[in-house]
Amino acid sequence: MNKTLTLIKTMLKMQYSKAGKTSSQLWLFVILFLFLIPILALYIGFIKNVIGTLYDALQPMGQESLILGLLFLCIHVFLFFISFFTVLSAFYFAEDIESFIPFPFQPYQVLLGKSASPFLYLYLMTSAIFLPIFYYYGSVSEASLLYYLFGLIVFILLPIIPFSLAAILLMFGMRFVNIAKNKERSKVIAGISTLVFIILINVFVRMNMDSDAIMSNIARLIQEKDGLLQMATSIYPPAYFSTKALTETAGIGGFLFFLALIGISAGVFFLFIWLGQLVYLKGVLGINAGSKRKVTGKKVNKHITNRPVWFSYMLKELRFIFRTPTFLMQCVIQSLFGPVFILIILMMDSNSLTGLMDMFSEKESFLILFLAAIIILGSNATAITSISREGKSWHTNLFLPLDPKQVFFSKIAAAWTINLFTIVLFIAIFGFLLKISFSTILIWLVLVLIASWFTSSLGTYLDFLNPKLNWTDEQEVFKARMISLIGFLVQVGIFGVIVLFLWQAYFIEGLYSSSSLLLVCLIIFILILNKLLKNKINKNDHQRI
Repeated sequence: MNKTLTLIKTMLKMQYSKAGKTSSQLWLFVILFLFLIPILALYIGFIKNVIGTLYDALQPMGQESLILGLLFLCIHVFLFFISFFTVLSAFYFAEDIESFIPFPFQPYQVLLGKSASPFLYLYLMTSAIFLPIFYYYGSVSEASLLYYLFGLIVFILLPIIPFSLAAILLMFGMRFVNIAKNKERSKVIAGISTLVFIILINVFVRMNMDSDAIMSNIARLIQEKDGLLQMATSIYPPAYFSTKALTETAGIGGFLFFLALIGISAGVFFLFIWLGQLVYLKGVLGINAGSKRKVTGKKVNKHITNRPVWFSYMLKELRFIFRTPTFLMQCVIQSLFGPVFILIILMMDSNSLTGLMDMFSEKESFLILFLAAIIILGSNATAITSISREGKSWHTNLFLPLDPKQVFFSKIAAAWTINLFTIVLFIAIFGFLLKISFSTILIWLVLVLIASWFTSSLGTYLDFLNPKLNWTDEQEVFKARMISLIGFLVQVGIFGVIVLFLWQAYFIEGLYSSSSLLLVCLIIFILILNKLLKNKINKNDHQRI
């Protein structure tokens, strides 16, 4: 046990060490805190109103437990899919795994050590969703002290089952995928298959839905206490047990459900450890196997063509991202998660969402779509790691016959190109599922392409201010860096204010006037960022990184 705790502590120190950080970076946290205050206030106020409204509507029918049931069901599904990314990154894509193999550790001990950081991330995500809803439900239902005590323990148990299930599936998958002896291709397929798996589950559910039968069952279950809860959680017992444990704290039934939840969580977790002891290291050892292929001179000559310098450097950046599994997952695959999530919602019920969009005017619909695109593009990690991805090899650029402006321009262009995948997926969603007019889509496309250049420029500039070059594992480029969150909040904050102004401005009516003002703002912001980048380059700041 002492070895396991020591290993967990060591791995956490490697991930979240303060080495190399100075007190001068305190201003980053101050900016982050200032941006978070209004956002948190709006978020908490929204949660309070929604929970109060739902409780007032469901409580007279005896179905108020549905609120917690849906909460647990959604959180478990959300954590399950997030765990796919965190498990792949921590268990297989991290370059420090092999350094622990020679030490006298059992496979399960290495597995627990690698699980520590993903669990912290899952708890952070869970707390943002679960704690506000849990608190306000207890407030409106006048819950007892035992409700809050059980709730805190349930909160600790929440990530265990989805994380363990995702890890078990991936450990078996990587055990056999890596037998193919193609490291890069195996990792890419394993990452992309996550998104495919999400869509296939949704299609399977849709194929087995009978709307008439569902409405008949709902009418019958409304007559029963907690009937809707049973229907919603019938396919996933842990969500049902969690809800009953919190809603029946006054009786022995709630305590029994609470014990059942603890038993299931412990059983799944020990199954995860046992299977990890058997198959984890076999999958890890397989990632080193690679195929040796001879490259002929004819094939080399085919790829030697005369290209502009900035274009060649941009292709180099794109190849580097797509050929490095960690960068592919963080910069490309995760950026598609938002549009795919929206696509799943629309596939489940596109008619109701289309009707919801019809409630807004053309200008308001356009502003909603534009802000949604900004949120998705702003969360892309490609630009915010433009320089940090280079690591210690960044200084090689100082000796190459390249103009520094070309280097930065190519990095921005590479981030902009990767954003195209997200934008194209958005167009497919808006055009075919939401049935947005062609003129709206065309204007939205032009503005979002320009906004993508702004987000790419801002991310590159922020990474230029505080790059992380002294890393030994690609995961360090993304973890424990507040600059990415600050960049996201700055982008969302700026355009959130502009969109709110246009929404409320009665004297700016119509699609063309509002889009013209957005275009002017984007051009101004891009020119400002371009000036800031040029000033830092002219001061030779890129040589002092």
